[in-house]
Amino acid sequence: MGKRGGTNHLKRLATPKAVPISDKKANEWIIRQEPGPHPAASSIALGVLLRDVLGLVRTAKEARRVLSDRLVQVDGKIRTSEKFPVGLMDVVTIPSMKKSYRVAIDWKARLIPVEVDGKEAGTKLLRITKKHTTSGGKLMLTFHDGKNMLGDNNLKVGDSISAELPAVKLQSHFKLEDGARCLIVEGKHAGSLVTLKEIIKRSGGKPNEAKVEGKGGEFITVAKYLFVVSNDFEVGTHG
Repeated sequence: MGKRGGTNHLKRLATPKAVPISDKKANEWIIRQEPGPHPAASSIALGVLLRDVLGLVRTAKEARRVLSDRLVQVDGKIRTSEKFPVGLMDVVTIPSMKKSYRVAIDWKARLIPVEVDGKEAGTKLLRITKKHTTSGGKLMLTFHDGKNMLGDNNLKVGDSISAELPAVKLQSHFKLEDGARCLIVEGKHAGSLVTLKEIIKRSGGKPNEAKVEGKGGEFITVAKYLFVVSNDFEVGTHG
């Protein structure tokens, strides 16, 4: 007998730690994220965000109705699937309610929606994860949420940009360099805002590390855990 394919169901007890639900035993099942811009381990299904996290609807049926009525936007684009994966720095907007939320991260590495105003909802922070040359000789950037944009040699992997939504239009550039303000997005220091002191390059295939300084002093973390933000970035602001 052949290997069985994937399932559309997910037990609440198996929910990734990134999903901030308080009682995993309340019901047996929860909405599973579909393939999309963020991996399942670091995203929330849009229906779960609306129902279990924000409490804007009471049931999955209500969530489906709201989404089918085209009332919800993610990064400025209408989304109609309750399984659409929402991840770090995504901006979820409900125009009819005049509410917008940016997805941040807390010290438990859980994705937490933070309400933002209309101006902040029009921009998004993106981290560059890949850079390659197209067949036409142009430089293409790929960001942490799968978005793409043409770039130049000033933009490097590990840097971040502030982009206008829904089109990915460059507004500001934040370099991964000594003195940069960074948000740690993975590991035991997840959710911490720190200042980068030094990138420590490792050999033998080991990941590069970073010496950073936070509220508790200096410590070492994995360099790829850093998400560069503006100097005035805080959890409740877009920066």
